[in-house]
Amino acid sequence: MYKCKEIIELTSKEMDTTLPWVIRMEMKLHFLMCKTCSQYAKQLQFMNKALSALEGHAHAENCQLSESAKQRIAQKMQQAKKIAK
Repeated sequence: MYKCKEIIELTSKEMDTTLPWVIRMEMKLHFLMCKTCSQYAKQLQFMNKALSALEGHAHAENCQLSESAKQRIAQKMQQAKKIAK
């Protein structure tokens, strides 16, 4: 039986490769007994799907803030500096 640390590593590895069926079954058995690892696996799968959905969208370097947003940020930074003094 695998320990939680090993299950976490296998869960990550499973996203990149196909694991043997015996290991997958042992992981599922562990998930039935360990809610923490089960939740971790669900969160990791969610993040993987969310990041996959973002592929093909505009990258961060193509995104720009509007002038009003830049001004609001600058004002907030100036206010924070005044409070810090």
